[in-house]
Amino acid sequence: MSSFVFIGGDPAVDLLNTEIVRDGEPVDLWQKPEDVLRWLTEVSGRDIRSHLSLSKVKELRAAARSLMTTLARGGRARRRDVAVVNAALARGRGSFQLAIAKGGIHTRFQPEADDVLFRLASYVADFLASADLTLVKPCQGTNCVLMFYDVTKSHTRRWCSMEGCGNRMKAALFYAKRRAAS
Repeated sequence: MSSFVFIGGDPAVDLLNTEIVRDGEPVDLWQKPEDVLRWLTEVSGRDIRSHLSLSKVKELRAAARSLMTTLARGGRARRRDVAVVNAALARGRGSFQLAIAKGGIHTRFQPEADDVLFRLASYVADFLASADLTLVKPCQGTNCVLMFYDVTKSHTRRWCSMEGCGNRMKAALFYAKRRAAS
């Protein structure tokens, strides 16, 4: 069972969800470099082994959070946040290749070696460049800090998950109505 939360709808959004609230307290799920590698292995389905700077990874995560939340609200990206992502992207060494997929042929970047910062930054860059950022939303659950990409047909998703915040919020509303009626 994973200790990570994969409800974001995209690895770039799930990257933000490595900071959670548990029992009313903020919790960073990336306490040591091994945590980042385990998260990346779970996301990619490949065993990732690499050296990394935890402070640089957290700096990238903070820049990604700032970019996504600012752009989702229609704001302008901060140059500093873009510079952090670009610095991580600049670490990528490799080549572009053609790949065959269900939708036809597309290009992909094949890195020479696993560089954690580059891989994380590529998730963020691909998402920022291709997603409708107005659909990046925060969970409306009380004290929840999780984010998700709302791909529902009506774009009215409100909670990180129905099993978690959705059920808690519906139960709280039910009991509040019941108390008000009595």
